Amino acid sequence: MNPVQRGYLYALLATICGSLVYLFSKAALLEVSLAQFGFWWFALALVWNSAMAVHPKGGFSTKGLGRADYKTLILMGLVEIVATTSLYAAIAIADNPTVPSFLRNLEYLFISVLGMILLSEKYSRLSGIGALLVLTGAFFVGLKTGNLKGLLSTTSALMLLSTSFYAIRTILAKKHIKEIGPVMLAINRAIFLLLFASLFLVLNNEPILIPGQAFLNILAGSFVGPFLTSVFQYSALRYIEASRAAIVQSTTGMFVLGGSLLMFGLLPTDLQMAGGAVTVFGVALMMRARKISG
Repeated sequence: MNPVQRGYLYALLATICGSLVYLFSKAALLEVSLAQFGFWWFALALVWNSAMAVHPKGGFSTKGLGRADYKTLILMGLVEIVATTSLYAAIAIADNPTVPSFLRNLEYLFISVLGMILLSEKYSRLSGIGALLVLTGAFFVGLKTGNLKGLLSTTSALMLLSTSFYAIRTILAKKHIKEIGPVMLAINRAIFLLLFASLFLVLNNEPILIPGQAFLNILAGSFVGPFLTSVFQYSALRYIEASRAAIVQSTTGMFVLGGSLLMFGLLPTDLQMAGGAVTVFGVALMMRARKISG
């Protein structure tokens, strides 16, 4: 594989694993609180990532890290707290996990803007049309009542917050991926989110013990999510632009759609389905524009 092909493969693997995150987390959040979920989810994620770190080929190393790199890790940890907490809060309150997964496509819009400003990435007029379609589709996906008279839901507001901060995270990771490896970034993320969830467990005086089925869902989800998805996402950024990785990952909603039907017997409303289709078409235009301009 050449570097570009390797980057797209990592992005695709991150997409498949990321779609399972919505399904396993939704199943677990039906039984436990957000704080309990976060504690076990990221405690296990830390275990998986630490196992990768101690492996001879894990790629974990603190050699060469300077004060600026540690400041970057702290900043990214704080950004992750906002982005990830908002994401799982949206999944928890959403009737169908497909809805927040489609709304996650908004992240690409923010990445595009930040990519142009900070990374000097160029986009054509066709990319702009695609971006507009993604935004339009996301609006219909996020309608609260499934019709034009409805107001945007709380899920939409949380996903807007989440995707904006995830875009910041992605751009920061892209800028520093050569100095700070994927496993280091994944471990840093797990530590910050585990500490944050632990704080809320204590403040809310919630028990650590959870039902067995919820733990099994968290066990599986934390392996494919904070571990595999994070590592594959960061690995993709080593070989391809942040915008190209985001394009591949924007198809996550289609995988979640099928999984949600199988696991929960749920489908979005007709209007939300149409909005999701528009976002996919918008992303396809953006991919086409990148191919032409590239």
